[in-house]
Amino acid sequence: MPDDFKIPSPQWPDEKRVIDALTKQIKSILSSQRDAGTSIRYAVPEKFVKSIADVATNAWKARTKMMDGSTGEVREEMKRVHRHIEAMFEGFREMGLEIKDHTGEIFDYGLPLNVVTTQPTPGITKERVLETLKPTIYWQEQMIQMGEVVIATPV
Repeated sequence: MPDDFKIPSPQWPDEKRVIDALTKQIKSILSSQRDAGTSIRYAVPEKFVKSIADVATNAWKARTKMMDGSTGEVREEMKRVHRHIEAMFEGFREMGLEIKDHTGEIFDYGLPLNVVTTQPTPGITKERVLETLKPTIYWQEQMIQMGEVVIATPV
């Protein structure tokens, strides 16, 4: 075969340049969606969302029971287990979950909370959340579980 007849090597596009261009396009699309005031939601089965809320609620209850009510510190006998519960809460944060305990907050009837009962309490001038029975849970800034509370009311 003569030397002047050569098949050229295939020319592949620069992979990094292609990835950068695609990333730029995706960011542009997402940015235009945000600018338009719309949010991009992923379709997640309702049963899955409910299960996530149940797991988070039970972890919250376990953490609450590990605390000494008078000092607010973790009980000595619970310290080894408490670190695992705290690791769960870090995982919840990474998943975009916010678990809100309302105990001690000023209560407003406009809040999205289910009041289970009220308790007349001397010495207060405003309604206050006396106890959170079930936390409010937000996932990706959307409420997936409404909290349940007991409120103290002025006498």
